[in-house]
Amino acid sequence: MEQLLQLAKDYWPVALLIVVAIMAAQWIVRRLFRIISLFVVIGVVLVLFFQFSPEEVIQMGRKTVQATQEVVDKTIKPVLDRELANADISFQPDGSYEVRTASIRIVGKKGESKATVYYKDEKWEVDIGQLGKVFQDRLGKAEQEGNTM
Repeated sequence: MEQLLQLAKDYWPVALLIVVAIMAAQWIVRRLFRIISLFVVIGVVLVLFFQFSPEEVIQMGRKTVQATQEVVDKTIKPVLDRELANADISFQPDGSYEVRTASIRIVGKKGESKATVYYKDEKWEVDIGQLGKVFQDRLGKAEQEGNTM
């Protein structure tokens, strides 16, 4: 028992990190379960009370996802395209890059999918793959221009 206590004293930051990670995972799983249960309940209500077939409910879900993607393509993507057209991109020797536009700043490392986006006083960790092919193309083009100079 004394050895376990000494081990906990020596490695308390690691133990604290493990406890926090477990708590965060539980929180995320609970949230996902609530969201999924809500959609399942809505689907069951549509099938049982409104006489929709399960295929129709699934098709409605697909149409909703498609409509959401169309809204993103029509609103967010043009703004991102305009912002990236005039972006200043700089690369560091350690492989990191910084993209500066009129309103945002993106800092990341080449080859990694995660980057930090700064907007005004806020910052977020995002998956760069979600920003789309436009961002990747612009980053690649800027890197090639930097290598040729």
